[in-house]
Amino acid sequence: MEAIVIEREKDKAIPRFKSISESTLPKGDVLVKVNYSALNYSDAATMFNVWNTVDSYPHIPGIDFIGEVISSSSENFTKGERVLHTSYGVGYNRFGGLAQKAVSNEDWLIKVPSEVSDVQAMGLGTVGLTAMLAINELEANGLIPDDGKVLVTGATGGVGSLSIQLLHELGYQIVASTGKINESSNYLREIGAAELIDRNNFNEKTKEPLEDETYAAFIDSVGGNTLSRVIKQLQYEGIGVSTGIVTGMDLDISVAPFVIRGIKLIGINSVYTPKEKRENAWSRLFELVDFEILEKSLKVEPIEKVPQLAKNMLDGINVGRIVVRI
Repeated sequence: MEAIVIEREKDKAIPRFKSISESTLPKGDVLVKVNYSALNYSDAATMFNVWNTVDSYPHIPGIDFIGEVISSSSENFTKGERVLHTSYGVGYNRFGGLAQKAVSNEDWLIKVPSEVSDVQAMGLGTVGLTAMLAINELEANGLIPDDGKVLVTGATGGVGSLSIQLLHELGYQIVASTGKINESSNYLREIGAAELIDRNNFNEKTKEPLEDETYAAFIDSVGGNTLSRVIKQLQYEGIGVSTGIVTGMDLDISVAPFVIRGIKLIGINSVYTPKEKRENAWSRLFELVDFEILEKSLKVEPIEKVPQLAKNMLDGINVGRIVVRI
């Protein structure tokens, strides 16, 4: 079968589009003919082993994929059914979905409604699931639209842009933080942002334990000093959700926001989300998302181009969500 195969050469990880034996696939409950995958930042990082996540080579990356069941040892899946996979270490420590065939376990797969296309499902993928899980946590902890502004950082990224779309659909007033205000303002307003602010507003470190109460809630995919600053700007009993660590894992805060304002900070890890919670999130996601808007931000690219696209992504060149045609 053909796939993106990462090989180790002179202490460097090199991704190539090439053939690999199907016999190298791991054991699992369900064998899937992959129609589409996606290119996430984590996939690009895996291809060049930026985070040292690959234990052995050759390796096939790809944390997301969709396709039809070829064979199954599970009574829950039959030949020809369309299934969607995200996470559970696939693409990291197991062969992933950037290949013509992939293996998964029955508890890891989601059945896809007939009205949702393969491209639409991969346009959502891990980033869509993460955004929906974040919003579900905000609302489970009491957030309603009347509470005030909701800040979304990394607004043009996958999680950020989908969070804006979903929050807008649910009636929230959204402030979008981005470093691309000039080139992305029309797009961000189109998907639902009521207000735009420059991400540089959060760059400066502050010694104050608290700042002005500005936001009822936030969804942050940036981390680092941005997360430290927005925590201090939550209103009394505000709620923050952290989904990413792009700029760092350190927090420069005191306990003041938690003790004095009674705020909550919730972390999202979509990789090992339990199946029932995952299924509920996907069901709500399919119902809420505006696919016409989503598709405007998608680029469908052939699998042969993935190594170069991954390098571009690491260099900050790509714009929009990349769906990979297998």
